[in-house]
Amino acid sequence: MALDLSTLYVVAGLGMLVAGFIHLIPLATGRFGSWAGLWGAGHLIAGCGALMAVLNDWIGLPWAPSIGNPAVVMGYALIAGAAVKFDRPDARLKLLLVIAAVLGLPLWFTHDPAHFHLRVAYLSVIRAGFDLVVVVVAVRFARRDSLQTGWIVAALFAVTIPMFLGRAWLAFGDRIGTQLTGRHDDFGAWLAAGQIAFIIFRAFSLLILQAERGQSQLLDRMERDWLTGAFNRAGLDRIAQTFAGRHAPRTLTVMMLDLDRFKALNDTLGHAAGDAALRSFAEIAHDAVGRQGHLVRWGGDEFVCVFPNVPAEQASIIGNRIATEFAQTMAPRMGTHGTLGVSIGVVEGDPDTPIVDLIAGADRAMYLAKGDRRQPAIYIKAA
Repeated sequence: MALDLSTLYVVAGLGMLVAGFIHLIPLATGRFGSWAGLWGAGHLIAGCGALMAVLNDWIGLPWAPSIGNPAVVMGYALIAGAAVKFDRPDARLKLLLVIAAVLGLPLWFTHDPAHFHLRVAYLSVIRAGFDLVVVVVAVRFARRDSLQTGWIVAALFAVTIPMFLGRAWLAFGDRIGTQLTGRHDDFGAWLAAGQIAFIIFRAFSLLILQAERGQSQLLDRMERDWLTGAFNRAGLDRIAQTFAGRHAPRTLTVMMLDLDRFKALNDTLGHAAGDAALRSFAEIAHDAVGRQGHLVRWGGDEFVCVFPNVPAEQASIIGNRIATEFAQTMAPRMGTHGTLGVSIGVVEGDPDTPIVDLIAGADRAMYLAKGDRRQPAIYIKAA
C-alpha cells in the first residue's frame, strides 16, 4: 500500500506549529519556566522546516533545503534543550546550541538534488542523536522525581531513534527515492510515517509531565510544614503507607526529638527567634538524617524521625549528632540567655507495629531522657 507522505508531512508540520504556539502562550503569562519557550520555539522552527520541504517538492524552491534542513536541526536541538531545562532549570545550553549550529552548517551549503539521499541520512542521524538526549534526561527525572509520565516521554522519544537510524541506513544506500514527499510504498516510507506519528504524539508530552509534576509539588506542599520544610502529620501518614506490603522494611526505628527550654527562648527573644531556631534545627536534622529516614514536625518544638532498616543504636548516633550541632549553632545566638538542648527518645520495633504506637514509645523514652541529663537518649525495644 502506497503512503501519501506529502499529506503526512503537512500534518506533522502543522501539528508542530500548533504545539509550538500552545507552549508559548502560557509562557507569556509566566505560568511555565523557560523550558516551555524552548519547547515551543523548537517545534515552531522544526515545523516550518518540515513545511518548507513540502513546498520545495511541490513548487520547486532551490533555496528551501538550505534553510529548512538547518532549521530542523536547530528545532530538534531546542526541543532537547527544553527537556534539559525541564530537568534542571539552571542548566546552560550554550554547548548544545553550538553543537547544533556546527551540525547544521553543512546543510546550508548543499542543495544539489543528487545529494538528496545523503542529506536525509545525515539529518536522520542528527534527529536520532537529539532524541537520545531527551530519552536520557527523561529517564533521569522520572527516576529522581518518581514521575510516571517521565517514562512515557522517554518511550515516545526512544521509539523514534531506531526509526531515524533505519531511515538513515536506507537513505545512505540510496533506497528512498529522489523526493521526500509524494506517494511511496517502500519500507523507508513506513519508517517516515512512524516517525511522523510519534512526533505528533509527543509534541504535548511535556505538558502532561508538567501537570504531573505540578500535582506532585502541590501534594508535597500539603504534606510539609511551611516553616521547617519537614513533613507534617499528613506526610507521615503517606510515609507509613509506603511501609506496607512488599515494601515493608525489616525493622522500623522512630526517634522523638524535643527542644529543651524552647518556650523560654520565645518568651525572652521573641517568636521570630523561635522560628529561626526551628528552621536551624530542621536544616541540621535534614542533613543528619539524609536519605536514611524522614523528618516530621510532630507539633510545636517536637520532631519525629522515622528510619526504615536502621537500628536504634545507629539512630541514636544520628540524634546525638543533631543535638550537638544544634547546641553549637544556637550558642552564639543565645548569648547570656542560657542554652538550648535536645531531649531524644528512640524506639525500634517491628514494621507491623502501628507507627503511632512506636511514636508513643519514643515519646515516653524522650520524657525519661529529660529527667536524666547525663543520658541524652533512651532506647526502648518495642515488642
